[in-house]
Amino acid sequence: MSDEGLIDALRAAHGAAARAQAAEVFAVRELYRRHRAESVEPGPGGVRAGEFAASEVAVAVHADEATAGALIDIGLALEESLPRTRLAFEAGRIDLAKVRVIVDSTRGLSREVAGVVETRLIEVAERTEPARLRQAARRWAARLDPRGAQRRRERRQDQRDVRIRAVQDSMAVFDGLLPAPGAQTVAMRLREMSLQVCGQDPRTMPQRRADALVALADGSGRLRCTCGRGRRCANSVVPPQTPRRPLVQIGIPAESLLGTSEAPAFLAGYGPIDAALARTVAEHARFEVISEREESEDGGGRETSARWVRAVDGICRFPGCVVPAAESEPVDGPAEEAGRAAGAGSYVLCARHDRLKVLADKGKTRWCVAPADHDRLRWTAPTGGVHITVREGARYLFPHTDVDRPVGGRTGAEQSEPDSRPLPSDRPTAVDLVFPVAGHLPVHLQLTRIAPEDEIPVTERSADAY
Repeated sequence: MSDEGLIDALRAAHGAAARAQAAEVFAVRELYRRHRAESVEPGPGGVRAGEFAASEVAVAVHADEATAGALIDIGLALEESLPRTRLAFEAGRIDLAKVRVIVDSTRGLSREVAGVVETRLIEVAERTEPARLRQAARRWAARLDPRGAQRRRERRQDQRDVRIRAVQDSMAVFDGLLPAPGAQTVAMRLREMSLQVCGQDPRTMPQRRADALVALADGSGRLRCTCGRGRRCANSVVPPQTPRRPLVQIGIPAESLLGTSEAPAFLAGYGPIDAALARTVAEHARFEVISEREESEDGGGRETSARWVRAVDGICRFPGCVVPAAESEPVDGPAEEAGRAAGAGSYVLCARHDRLKVLADKGKTRWCVAPADHDRLRWTAPTGGVHITVREGARYLFPHTDVDRPVGGRTGAEQSEPDSRPLPSDRPTAVDLVFPVAGHLPVHLQLTRIAPEDEIPVTERSADAY
């Protein structure tokens, strides 16, 4: 079988798995409906309607009851309010991961807005991954129903939590559910601390982040280098530093900042947030004005271009990667055409995908990276698949450039009507229903380095990265 044939077989198998997932969800939903029918009038002290359906599912397929309950909930949502998603799921066009995004993203919306968003999400779901699909859903919902987005965010903040779960081998999982700006503040601070050691430190980036979190809690506030070289280490003697708040970047349209519009803002590393939250964070922010096209009055210096490119790209330009532009490096595009604005031919890539592009440019891998046009980047996989990425940050800074946004939804007074439907439950203990491998520790060395955020920047390495 050729590489192309293998990819086709993979897609066919994935579609078959999606159809099997749909069959499982609908079977679980039907079992729940039958349980409810049998206990419509339980009487005092009796069985509540459908109370033990999840228990029966759990023992039948050897799963936990929380997973079974989530499957029931998804099945009911598809039956009651998402008919187009149900049909696409049955046909194997979208899998459970994407169905779950659509279910979560349309709850709390009016039926009008949910219908508009659902149609566009199904179209996009067939050519993107769940993380980007979730960002698109939040962006569109915030634009079609901005007041509703603020209301849902305020209700969700009541679920914030941090907890510890014991796992095997004397280890524990520390996780939590935090407001996005706070979570990004913690993440950026841990990253900064992870880069305080020298290039000879033997720890991986995940190990450094874990140790940095403990250092934050024990009061030391700094990650000590473990290179073992003592005073020969360049980081052995660290001058005292004035405490400062970690960098969190938010891109917001000028109209939203001034309160004349409710277009969503973009929180680097997370995605869309409502304009009201962005204005609250902006009360203590330092501002940089970004024009729609970078001007070259100063000669188009690299510092100015890098600032502009990071702002308009927002995140790494590899398909599916969500590493913030602040943690990525600008990469020069091909020779700029006459009259093109400074920096317009450049884009940002995280350390892992910058390495992929360098290897591709040297002919050491069959990937191909090339501009598709002024703002789009084309990635051609070794088997011929073409993936196009756009400037994600520009969609928020300049909302009129978001050409794939849906049109419709509530306006005026209708937007202020409260929606009492429950929000999806995203507690810290949520289970990945598609790939239930949370907590799995890869054995093979290359697999331990596969997450883009775990790649140590080339400037911090002791050996040649390429």
